[in-house]
Amino acid sequence: MAGQVKEYDYLVLGGGSGGVASARRAAEFGIKVACIESKKLGGTCVNVGCVPKKIMFHAASLAESLHDMKSYGFTIDGTPQFTWNTIKTSRDAYIQRLNGIYENLLKKSGVEYVQGWGTFTDDGCVDVDGQKYRGNIP
Repeated sequence: MAGQVKEYDYLVLGGGSGGVASARRAAEFGIKVACIESKKLGGTCVNVGCVPKKIMFHAASLAESLHDMKSYGFTIDGTPQFTWNTIKTSRDAYIQRLNGIYENLLKKSGVEYVQGWGTFTDDGCVDVDGQKYRGNIP
C-alpha cells in the first residue's frame, strides 16, 4: 500500500493542542481528516512543558510545605521520605493518560491518527515513512 497515495480532504501536521483541535473541528463538517504526529500527541505543553513542569512544581511545593509545617502547628511521626522514581513514574503515567485522551478524541471524531515524521514532497503530498498522504482541500 506504500505505493498508493492515501487521499484526505484535510491533513494536519502536528498533534499538539492546536493540531488536534483543528483536525477534530474539520471532521465535524463530515470531511475525511488525518492528523500526522512524529512524537506523542499533546505537543510540547503536554509532553515536556507545562504539564510535567506543573507536576514537578507541585511535588516541590509539597516538600516545602512539609519543611515548614512545624511553624504552622503540624507534626508527623518520623521523617517524611521522598522517592524520585515514584514522582517520575507518576508524572509519566499522567502524561501517558493525556496522550491517550488525545488519541481517543481523534478516534471518536473520525480522524485518522498517523504516527511518524511528515515531509512535504514535490508532488504536493506528505510522506510518512514511505507512505504518501494528500490533502485535497485547497
